[in-house]
Amino acid sequence: MESINRTRPNESIQKQADLSALIGKAQESIASGKSFTRPSEAPSSWLEISSLGRKAAIETSWLTNIGRAGIMAQQAESSLDAITNGAIRAKELVILANNETLSAVDREIIAVELESLHVQFSQLTQAEDSYGGKLFHAGDPIQMRIDTNVMVTPSPNLQTVALSIDIGGSTSDLDTIMTDMIAAVRSGTAADRTVQLDRADSLVGHFSTLVASQGLLVNRLDEQEGRLQQSQLTSSERRSALENTDIAEAVARFQSLLVNLEAAQRLYAASSSTSLISLIG
Repeated sequence: MESINRTRPNESIQKQADLSALIGKAQESIASGKSFTRPSEAPSSWLEISSLGRKAAIETSWLTNIGRAGIMAQQAESSLDAITNGAIRAKELVILANNETLSAVDREIIAVELESLHVQFSQLTQAEDSYGGKLFHAGDPIQMRIDTNVMVTPSPNLQTVALSIDIGGSTSDLDTIMTDMIAAVRSGTAADRTVQLDRADSLVGHFSTLVASQGLLVNRLDEQEGRLQQSQLTSSERRSALENTDIAEAVARFQSLLVNLEAAQRLYAASSSTSLISLIG
């Protein structure tokens, strides 16, 4: 007698096996919450997810730089603002000292206050940042990357802040400017004090410009941080859409596969029954 097994429709059996495998994957997808577990199951999605992961890692490093640069920039802005206020006070004192009715004792009192400002300026320009380095360091400005082709300098270097100040077309350093100012107030002539008044104006202008630049930098860092955070949020949402299971869609697919499997099984059973009757008939 011819074997019944040899007459079974192989295509129907394979279809049932394929449907069973798909049902198993659908069950796994619903249970794990992941739309796929191996790259081979969704090559294009896997490649996009990998690309999003690399992008997120790079943007995280930029955000770290922005955080550090922001702290330094704000500290520099605060220090420069304090020096600017001190320079404004120094100008007021020089104007006061230029009053010919003042006595030598009065000018000495003014000179002592200027010396106090001088010490304050020295402390501020030599201050350390929050990471243990010089806030206004000597040498080339420190640069930090915050985007693909974007570098920022969190704080100006010491040369820019205190060693190369434009005074009436020539340059001088903060220490010399303050020393000369104190000497003119303490023992100089009216002409000497007038010269120092012009230098005090230049000093105020110099530090006011630096403060304005730092303020713009702080705003720029805040804006870039916001852009990167939004980019990471968008990438995260896209990655979630790629790798997380759409439960409603997965359940619908699972139910459809079950219906198809049941139909395939009924068709196979009917076909097998017909073949058996033919063999024994």
